Amino acid sequence: MKKLYTVLAFLVVSILLSGCAPQEGGVFYNSLVEPFIYLIKFFASFFNNSYGIGIIIVTICVRLIVMPFMLRSFKGQKKMQFKMKKIKPQMDEINEKMKSAKDEQERAQYSQEMMALYKEHGINPLGMGCLPMIIQMPILMALYFAISHNDALASHSFAWFNLGIPNIFMALIAGALYLLQAYLSTKYLPEESNGQMKYIMYISPIMIFIVSMSTPAALPLYWSASAIVLIVQQYISNKYFNYHEDELQTSS
Repeated sequence: MKKLYTVLAFLVVSILLSGCAPQEGGVFYNSLVEPFIYLIKFFASFFNNSYGIGIIIVTICVRLIVMPFMLRSFKGQKKMQFKMKKIKPQMDEINEKMKSAKDEQERAQYSQEMMALYKEHGINPLGMGCLPMIIQMPILMALYFAISHNDALASHSFAWFNLGIPNIFMALIAGALYLLQAYLSTKYLPEESNGQMKYIMYISPIMIFIVSMSTPAALPLYWSASAIVLIVQQYISNKYFNYHEDELQTSS
């Protein structure tokens, strides 16, 4: 469910933010957006004022900064998945009782049993790693605004395209990279949730491609650089946080 909320939040933010921006002189703009605009220009100055390279460097730096938070979140999710798998027979039994409950009082009783089961095994279904998402959102939003509403980018080119106008090839690259990231993110999901989450996670690459088709190429460039870091991040998560049940019992 958390992954679904994350994907939906990303889609809503991506679509809505393309039409609005924080006011210049505001606290959010001055404290986060403006520094990113400066950093893009600063790094670009080392490469013959290449704003494209500036965007790539700043994007990678930001993603590396928030990566520890995300890896911590992944680690918590993996442990939680194994704990949930361990008590799944008991959960199924309680759910069956809830389905056959005669009244609300009886359902409430079984709900209390479920909460007690969660508590006994140290499971918090409402806190499965959402804090890292909340921490990184203002930072990523500020970087998004610094790129999407930076008029200086319109007059600059990078590689074969102009940063200020849409480019179908960059849209394809951004969509393909996020497609690869989505595949990696579903590769080690539990079998019972893999089928559902696979389709949900693949919504993101499709929407990124659609949005990139009508936005300045600076944005799919940002998304492409971001996706590369996310792919590395997902690889690390899959490799080092792919716990086995005996390891979980040892660490519990």
